[in-house]
Amino acid sequence: MNDLTFDEFAKFIREYWHVSDRKKVSSETQFERDLGLTGDDGDDLLKATEKRFEVTLSSEETGVRETFNLGPNEYLFHSEGLDLFPFRFTSLFEAVEPIIREFTVGELFEAVRKAKATSK
Repeated sequence: MNDLTFDEFAKFIREYWHVSDRKKVSSETQFERDLGLTGDDGDDLLKATEKRFEVTLSSEETGVRETFNLGPNEYLFHSEGLDLFPFRFTSLFEAVEPIIREFTVGELFEAVRKAKATSK
């Protein structure tokens, strides 16, 4: 699977998340907005992607922050359920709301392709 195509990757997303064949999955498809995939399910998708395509997208030190160029308060998915700490403190007087990036199927596909290319 050296030359992974987007269609093959989209098929994996469809099978993983049980996306109907009637629903379009393109590189612009957003996981949360278009597919309803969020929270722990999003984390599980990233792990399943690593396993299926034999790549590493995260590290113990930075998680997926480096792979997806996430800022200090940026995240790929909303959290599920009740968040006891709905914001992060940057100082005693300033709170910063987390920013959820519009994470797309194309962005994950490109991360997989890049990881496969650098692991050769």
